[in-house]
Amino acid sequence: MKNLDVSQLQQVDRLVFPDDFCELSLDSPALEFISDFREHSAAVLVPSMSALNAALVMRVGHRNTMLVVDGRGELAGLLGVEDVSHQRLMQWVASGVSRQELTVGDLMRPRRLLKSFSYAQVECSTIGEVLAAMRRDGERDCLVVDTSNHQVRGLISAGEVGLRLHADIRIDDVPNVAELMRSLSLVH
Repeated sequence: MKNLDVSQLQQVDRLVFPDDFCELSLDSPALEFISDFREHSAAVLVPSMSALNAALVMRVGHRNTMLVVDGRGELAGLLGVEDVSHQRLMQWVASGVSRQELTVGDLMRPRRLLKSFSYAQVECSTIGEVLAAMRRDGERDCLVVDTSNHQVRGLISAGEVGLRLHADIRIDDVPNVAELMRSLSLVH
């Protein structure tokens, strides 16, 4: 039997993650940026959770976006850090809702508004191509769906891609017609 030595953890010893060991760029395969839910459980919240607790979970877990599931385990929506930002919470407070009363269900983007890519598309694309499509459509987050089995296989979050690439990736909402008309009237 080997005699192993136990030693003290040093202050300079740091926690590592798989992302620390691979070189990623906009030309990297898009599949490198999703966690396949067939292999890894999705990080989820429930609609009844307080918004303040959800913000804490997201901050501590270094998550930009989390799935929201209902009591049956079905996808109900997505919650992003921008949804639980101080500014967004203050908008609700200004409308008369207490911060302590706000829930994930109040702030999430509901399922009916979510967009997706097919797994087959993502499988043969670079992350740069995926981000270009997301930027074109003003989508910060897109689900990845295996359309042949109708299974949500993953999530691509521009914020999390930015973290992994060590880049500030911004995707602004696509302006609606009213916003375009307003911006044009300001120019003339």
